[in-house]
Amino acid sequence: MHQTAKHMRDITMKHVKTQRNKARASAMKRKEEYLGARVPRELRAKVIARADELGIPVSILIRNILEEAFKSTVTVAASKSGTRSGEQEINTPDIHSKDEYPTVIGWETMTLNRAMTCTACGDELKPGREITLGLAGPGENHVILCGKCKKLA
Repeated sequence: MHQTAKHMRDITMKHVKTQRNKARASAMKRKEEYLGARVPRELRAKVIARADELGIPVSILIRNILEEAFKSTVTVAASKSGTRSGEQEINTPDIHSKDEYPTVIGWETMTLNRAMTCTACGDELKPGREITLGLAGPGENHVILCGKCKKLA
């Protein structure tokens, strides 16, 4: 019985390696790298739900999260190694044109506490949804962008 289990495990491992190699080859054709990760079932469900909520594929969501995480790290490292004392680089989304939202003085990503409406597309955004908030000056309206509109801006 032990020999049979070992044989089945070996066959499965060969199959997994073959599938992984095929995925890597496909990714290389697209000039992209393949990155596999094991995650808890609950986290996987949350990632899939967030991707569905944003209307984007899971792989794009994960890529965006990783790019944002490492952009923040690079920005912090760059500001710590700056030559001028007291110099601090602020990490702001580089996706928004100054001309598109001239009243916005800064951008911040946050999670909604109450229902709001996307400024760009008019979709209702429910509490718990991640949005990009454009802070405006006194007397001007703030800008709220859903994930789809943030990508298009």
